[in-house]
Amino acid sequence: MAARKVLTRAESQAQTRESLIDAAEQLFLADGYHTTSIAAIAAEAGRTIGAVYSNFDSKESLCIEVIRRRATAELTKLTSSFVAAPDDLEARLAVVPAWWSRVSGDTAMITLFAEFLITALRDARHRASSVENFNSVLESARILLIDYLPDEISADDPLLDAAVHAVIATGTGLAVARAAEVITAEQSSEILGTTIRLWLGRLAGSASDLPAH
Repeated sequence: MAARKVLTRAESQAQTRESLIDAAEQLFLADGYHTTSIAAIAAEAGRTIGAVYSNFDSKESLCIEVIRRRATAELTKLTSSFVAAPDDLEARLAVVPAWWSRVSGDTAMITLFAEFLITALRDARHRASSVENFNSVLESARILLIDYLPDEISADDPLLDAAVHAVIATGTGLAVARAAEVITAEQSSEILGTTIRLWLGRLAGSASDLPAH
């Protein structure tokens, strides 16, 4: 029988942190952000309350990490779909609706995101943390766009940041609207697709207006 590997302190801490995030995500999605307590998260993870506070400042910072981790995972899945698609813009755009339908259809996660946004609006300290993490997601989305932009669009175009903000802001509103059953999945995908195409058109037009070097 092989000897059990002894974890380093860093490995043990990383394992504890990951188990807390897993437990928090499970409880946040099942019971809601406000109902879930730090004590419940610790119990679900099989850890102490002290272990929670050794890794996270508060329930809010733990929720931010849950949302950030999910957003990063979904962007990674979208990237994989782009890589697997034929090397042309239309083929890449064609994978977005199915991806978006699945992401925006995760009502529990969208509800958690909306709950947390409302909480952050009322607390300047947590709002600052939210903005920092949101900017991290924006940068990931920007990198994704740059890697798969049509050749005629420059990564240095000043409109690119506006495009990323516009698409993510539109997507956020659409996801909440779908969760509230204000719009259908088909309407959500169509509006997001139209928004992406409009901004690609603006970026292409901006590129054609740039002076030749």
